[in-house]
Amino acid sequence: MSEALIPPSDPVEYPTRDGRPVAETDLHYLRLAGAAYGLRKFLADRDDVYVGSNLMVFDELGNPRRHLSPDIFVAFGVRSGLRDLFKIWEEKPPSFVLEITSKSTRREDERTKRQRYAQWGVQEYFLYDPRAEWVTPPLQGFSLQGRRYRRMPECVLPNGKRGLECKTLELYLWLRDGELRLYEPVSGRDLPTPEDEGAARKLAEERLDAAVCSATAADDRAKAREQEMRHDVSAMLARQAERKFGAPVATKLGALLQRAPSMATITAVGDQVMQAATAEDLLSTVERLVEP
Repeated sequence: MSEALIPPSDPVEYPTRDGRPVAETDLHYLRLAGAAYGLRKFLADRDDVYVGSNLMVFDELGNPRRHLSPDIFVAFGVRSGLRDLFKIWEEKPPSFVLEITSKSTRREDERTKRQRYAQWGVQEYFLYDPRAEWVTPPLQGFSLQGRRYRRMPECVLPNGKRGLECKTLELYLWLRDGELRLYEPVSGRDLPTPEDEGAARKLAEERLDAAVCSATAADDRAKAREQEMRHDVSAMLARQAERKFGAPVATKLGALLQRAPSMATITAVGDQVMQAATAEDLLSTVERLVEP
């Protein structure tokens, strides 16, 4: 009767930092953070995918010095959620890796890491040079064929731009004025970056402010028109009361009309001016109408 194999215990402590900076420059950091943010949002609904960024990945049991720190990697068939480090023998090798290359990392990105990623079985490996100084062209993709990587051919994206197809993620990588974008063909949009969402929020706030200002201005115009109408109608009713009952009554009526809560009340006062037989009847009725 066979017995289940129990993995050997591993008393080795694996470090979570290698002492190297996350990115060489602010630009490199922004491009790294933007791509990682978009991928995490894109895959947020899946609990069997992990998106790592500058996390130390160990590939040899018991050897804390045997590691790499991919700028961005995606592993399928593993749990999602936060980690301090990533051990390939406990999880699964990444299927996708993106390196944001620079002067100080170019040689490692193009040689050491490429060889190790091929050994891991990383299906697609991308290099991106934000400054277009060290890699030509500045965006390159490689697909694993057997034990070696082959350069990906450039293709035309569904949005009409030229870039590279990433089959593992069902996305396209392309450059918009030198900035790396990840295009999602189902939605027909690029994955968002923090800057994209910040700009969208700002635009939405500006549109809301404009709508509020427009509504306020329209309300002010409506109030001004109503006030003008109240003044004109009140003046007309005072003249009618003066012809019918004399100037003192017209003065009292004008004072009462200033207390009228609405144009409907003023209209009702107009009916009373026409119907009242005496000044006393008119003023007493209007007094009741304008009471709050």
